Amino acid sequence: MNSSEEPSRDSSLPRFSLDRRITVVMILLTLVVLGTVATVSIPLELFPSGFEGPMLEVQVPWRDAPSQEVLEKVVLPLEEELSTIAGIDQLDTYARTGFGMATLRFKQGTDMDVAYREARDRVERARVRMPDDVQQVFIFKHDVSGIPIYFVGLAIDPAVIDVYNLVQDEVVLPLERLEGVASVEAFGLEEKEVLIELDRERTDASGLNIYELAQQLGGDNFTLSSGTVRQGGKKLLLRSVARYRSLEELENRQVGPQTRLKDIATVTYDLPDKKYRVRAMSRPAVAIAVNKEGDANALEVAQRVDAAVEEMRENPRLQLIEVATLFDQGEVIMESLGTLLSSGRIGGIIALLVLFFFLRRFRMTLIVTLSIPVSIVIALTAMYFAGESLNILTLLALMISVGLLVDNSVVVGENIFRLHREGLSRGDGPVFPAAAVDPDLGGASGLASGRADLHPALGLPDPAEKRQRGGGTPSGLQLAEARL
Repeated sequence: MNSSEEPSRDSSLPRFSLDRRITVVMILLTLVVLGTVATVSIPLELFPSGFEGPMLEVQVPWRDAPSQEVLEKVVLPLEEELSTIAGIDQLDTYARTGFGMATLRFKQGTDMDVAYREARDRVERARVRMPDDVQQVFIFKHDVSGIPIYFVGLAIDPAVIDVYNLVQDEVVLPLERLEGVASVEAFGLEEKEVLIELDRERTDASGLNIYELAQQLGGDNFTLSSGTVRQGGKKLLLRSVARYRSLEELENRQVGPQTRLKDIATVTYDLPDKKYRVRAMSRPAVAIAVNKEGDANALEVAQRVDAAVEEMRENPRLQLIEVATLFDQGEVIMESLGTLLSSGRIGGIIALLVLFFFLRRFRMTLIVTLSIPVSIVIALTAMYFAGESLNILTLLALMISVGLLVDNSVVVGENIFRLHREGLSRGDGPVFPAAAVDPDLGGASGLASGRADLHPALGLPDPAEKRQRGGGTPSGLQLAEARL
C-alpha cells in the first residue's frame, strides 16, 4: 500500500463524523448526559482503594514484662523467623517494657498479600518460643483502609462519675452502628477494675504464696457450660456461674484456714494506674478514632460520622462533655480535590488566553477550549462504569491528559485551517489533519497527536520511499537523536 492510500485509511473516523453529523451529535449528547450523571455519582476518595505501602508491622504486647525480657523472649525469636520472608528490604525491631514490635519494609513490586500470609506463618512459628502469658500478636498492613477517617475529641468534666459506660453507650456504640464503619477505638478511656493490693508482710505471716493466690483468684470468676438436663418434655441447659456480686463477697473470700482476703489485702474498684494522661482544655479527655470498612467510600462514611457527631452535641446526656472534631478525612478529601480542581481551572483559563493570543481566531479557540470539559466528562463516564473513584492520582492523570488533549487540538485545528487556506473544501479539510502536518509544527505534533509523519520534519527519509528502495526503518538511536 502506497502513502497516498494511508490517509484515506486513517481518516475513517473524521469522514464518518462529517457524513453522519446527526448521529455524532446524538452520541456526543448521550455521552455528555451520562458523564454528568457519572460526575455527580462517582465516589470521591483521598487515595485509590487498594493502595498499600510495602510495609508490615508486627506488635506483641506482654504486660508488665521488663524490656530486657521482651527483647530476649519475644523480639529475638520474632526477628529470626521474620528475617526468612522473601522480598524483605529492611527489618527493624523495637522492645520496651510490656511491648515488642517489628517493622518490615519490602522491595517495590512485592505482593503484599503473599507477604502478609508469610508473615502470619512466621509469627505462628515464633509464638512457640514465646512465653505462655503472651496472649496476642497483631499484624498490621500499611494500607489506606487502615487510616482512621475521623477523630473525635471528648473533654470530660470531672463531675461525670461513670465515664466509661457513658462514652461507650452514647458515643462508641452509635458510631459503630453507622453503615460503612468497621471499628471505633477509644484512646484514653479506661474501664474500672477490681484492684487487689496485697500486704507482703501479712501474706508471708499467713504462710500464703502470692503466685498461687493469684492463680486461685484468677480462676474464681467464670461462666461454664455444664451440659443439659431433661425434665418431662423439656431440655434444660445448665451453666456453672462463679461470680462475685459485690466487693464485700470478694473481701470475705477464704484464702487460708483462718485468713480472709481482706485480712491481707486492700480491695478497691477503681481505674488502674496510668503511665499517660490525655487532657484537653484543662480537663480529662478521650480520643475516638473511627475506621471504615475496606470497600466503603471514605467521603460518604465521614459525612455519616459527622452527622452523628452533630447529634451527640445536642444529646442532653453529654452536656458535661465537650465534643470536638479533631480530624475529618472527608474535609481533607474535598480540600485536596478542590485545590487540584482550582489549579486546573486556572490552568484552563490561562491556556484559553494563550491560545487566543497566538491563534487570533475565536472560533478555533472556542473549539479547543470546549474539547477539554467534554473529554473530561467522557473520561469520568468510563471511570464510573469501571468502578474507579475520583482521587488525587486519577485527578492528576486527568489534568495531564488535558494538556496532551490541548496539544492535539491545537495541532489538528491549525492543520485544518491551513488546508482550508490552500483551497481544500470544508468537507475534505478535517479528514486529513494528522496526515499532512505543517513542518513547522512537526516536532510538537509528534508529541501531541502521535499520528503525524515526522520524517520530513526530522530530516529523515520517508519510510515509504525506503521500503520502495528495500531499506529498513531508522534505528531507535537515530530517532532519539533527531528528537533531541
